[in-house]
Amino acid sequence: MEITNIPKGWGFYFMLDNQPDSNDDSAHSLITRAKYIPSELLPVRKTPTGRAALVVSVLLHPLLLPTYLFLLLFWMSPSMMGVSNDDIRYRILLLLIVCTLLIPLLSTYMLYRLGSVKSLHMEDRQDRIFPFVSTTLFYMLTTYLFVKQLSALYLITLILGGTTFCLLVMTVISFFWKISVHSTSIAGIVGFLIGLYYHYAAVEYFYPLLLVIILAGVLMSARLYLNAHTPAQVLAGAAIGLSIGLGTILMMG
Repeated sequence: MEITNIPKGWGFYFMLDNQPDSNDDSAHSLITRAKYIPSELLPVRKTPTGRAALVVSVLLHPLLLPTYLFLLLFWMSPSMMGVSNDDIRYRILLLLIVCTLLIPLLSTYMLYRLGSVKSLHMEDRQDRIFPFVSTTLFYMLTTYLFVKQLSALYLITLILGGTTFCLLVMTVISFFWKISVHSTSIAGIVGFLIGLYYHYAAVEYFYPLLLVIILAGVLMSARLYLNAHTPAQVLAGAAIGLSIGLGTILMMG
């Protein structure tokens, strides 16, 4: 049965029981199980707030956040990271950027071009499987490289290992449920910084920690506004990221 007597100007119609169920909780729908007509009911991305939320989501993309974290750590406390020499610091940072950002980005784009991923936004849970698996493997290889060849850089290796474990958990969950990786990633950074602040008495991280907490709230709100995730998916991601980030430093630091 389909409702056709919809007053003009509503711009949508509801799909009822005779319609096939969606195989996933895809993002960016203003009304549950509804279709909208762009000319009459603009998608949330088209609104000014929606555009701002989308910009926040891109600037704080999960693949970018580890790079931001390492840039902060190398800038504020290079000696604690074990790389006080500028030349070595830049080389290590370049290695991290290539292995944790550029290669995963390139591999995801290749999967998209090959048709294994329908959209680079990965709104559908099933689109996330191959990129998540490949990114996790790259992080594992990078962590193994640091453990075997750069073990003197213990704190970098520890943070990299915690990030890899977090990615592995997200990948496993994504086989069954669409969780907010944005929330997981930024909450993981909050956890790492809290751990550094308390475990290493790194008081210089107090203000960066406050800033990241504020950004975490903004990012999670943006994901909810864009209807990219449910509150449960956002909260679950934040809880997992915070637990792994903080636990990595407190238990192994």
